[in-house]
Amino acid sequence: MDKRWVVAEPISSEISATFPELHPSIVQVLWNRGLRSQEEMDIFLSPDWSRDVFSPFEFTRMQEAVDRVFAALASGEMITVHGDYDADGVCGSTVLMSTLREVSRALDLTTQTSVFLPHREKDGYGLSLKTVEHLHENEKTKLIITVDCGISNGGAIARAKELGIDAIVCDHHQMPEVLPEGAILLHPLVPGETYPNKKLCGTGVAFKLACGLIHEARKQGANFPEGYEKWLLDLVAIATVTDVMPLIGENRTLEKYGLVVLNKTRRPGLQALIKAAGIEDKDLDTWSIGFQLGPRINAAGRMNHANAAYNLLMVEDPAEAEQLALALNLSNTDRQKASEELYQLAKQQLGVAGERKILFAVGDGWSIGLAGLVAGKLMNDYGLPVFVICKLEAGHYAASGRSLHGFDVTAAMKTCGQYLMKFGGHPQACGMSCADEENLTAFMAAMSDQAATYFLKKDATPTIQIDGELDPKRVDWDLVSGLHDLEPFGEAHPRPLFVAYGLTLNAFDTVGSDKQHLRLTAGGKKMIGFRFGEWVQKLTINDKIDVVYEIGVNEWNGNKEIQLRIVDLRLCQNT
Repeated sequence: MDKRWVVAEPISSEISATFPELHPSIVQVLWNRGLRSQEEMDIFLSPDWSRDVFSPFEFTRMQEAVDRVFAALASGEMITVHGDYDADGVCGSTVLMSTLREVSRALDLTTQTSVFLPHREKDGYGLSLKTVEHLHENEKTKLIITVDCGISNGGAIARAKELGIDAIVCDHHQMPEVLPEGAILLHPLVPGETYPNKKLCGTGVAFKLACGLIHEARKQGANFPEGYEKWLLDLVAIATVTDVMPLIGENRTLEKYGLVVLNKTRRPGLQALIKAAGIEDKDLDTWSIGFQLGPRINAAGRMNHANAAYNLLMVEDPAEAEQLALALNLSNTDRQKASEELYQLAKQQLGVAGERKILFAVGDGWSIGLAGLVAGKLMNDYGLPVFVICKLEAGHYAASGRSLHGFDVTAAMKTCGQYLMKFGGHPQACGMSCADEENLTAFMAAMSDQAATYFLKKDATPTIQIDGELDPKRVDWDLVSGLHDLEPFGEAHPRPLFVAYGLTLNAFDTVGSDKQHLRLTAGGKKMIGFRFGEWVQKLTINDKIDVVYEIGVNEWNGNKEIQLRIVDLRLCQNT
């Protein structure tokens, strides 16, 4: 699908000269990110723990939560950590369970703890009434701590209260109309909450509770060294990226420090997973998380059960970690194959979008664990919101939806709530279930009306936000170094994109075992376009081309060279 290129307004030479220590293209990128002063730029380029990370006790109910956990520890009550089945929920559950284990060891306490991660299809998302009954009868649970869920599970929390079970909710999802009563809510978006960072992931909230617990343990005599809690940041870094949280403000600092910890992680499970992914000799960054580690952790909950990922992250024996990592790696391979098959089925069903402003693909027996991945790929293909809907054995329907920036898919679902059994999520990613085909049909019609109304006022053409025009000949190692200082890249701070117009094409061919990738030389630089292989049918030597590109480094056999990655390409329109 053709995309609209939106190039940022270039800064003036006067502005560039104000920051002589920075490459002009770096000043342009920082300016595009809304940074105007030397102080703002310095803070952004040099995240600082003591300055940028907030105390956990800025959560209005953190002390209350910490006190309740320590009361349970002191009396030997069963504490159950209830997570979610994705990487955020698994990482957050690991953060809390490992912290409870270490606090108990440090204070010589005999502690009862358990973890419950729901099965995506059998249990569904969040804390359910069935799970509460199970924990009461079989685990004798007295305190439930939810991670990456719970805020929309008021009914289950109320039932837990009836059974004598208290609840602490560590969540970050959008607010339901009615909040759970009787629970301690640690959630940055709860009305009246003063915690400054409103964009923590679920693991981020769990990390704050862990920090509060470690602080209290020190007060009670535990010999935790200063900065001990930072060893949890490898998991925070993974979850922040996989849950697509904005990498600005406190999140940027957590991610920056988290990547340092991840690159020297003490966890045998992560060490084994890094090795299984074939990236043990690389400097791990947000790309490594988003495309290597995150998908493998998520594969457990998508293909079978999230316990496989949790057990890997918690394991202490290196030999066992190696076996668990190999199994998870195999699950990811199976996930890739199955999601590609489902993607092809769904895309064939959708056909041409036509006048539709939101798309629905429905299949009997499709895997709900893969629906979100497929919906995301289809959204990128069509530039429209997409739901992939699966008919389950019981006759119910479950779905995952993905939306482009601007159209808040979860807010739109709230207007259709009467047709749904459960729903929730974020502005650009959501899940839902409904009881039967009649309700599904009504839901799709109502959502189609919502999308049509929205896009009546908005251009649905997907856009590429470009940081500036830059001749590839001006890309040098000084600029590469400056771009490195801008890392970590991610949501709200994407990898910078540049555009070059009217480049003369000197050479091109396809590479890769399936010939799907385009390699070319233009403007004096080598470029690689992943999945641009079909362009060999459209190009001729000496053609003039326009290119949107990222700047990177290609390492091969110990050698390094600057390599530009093609993001979008078109024949020059001004020839």
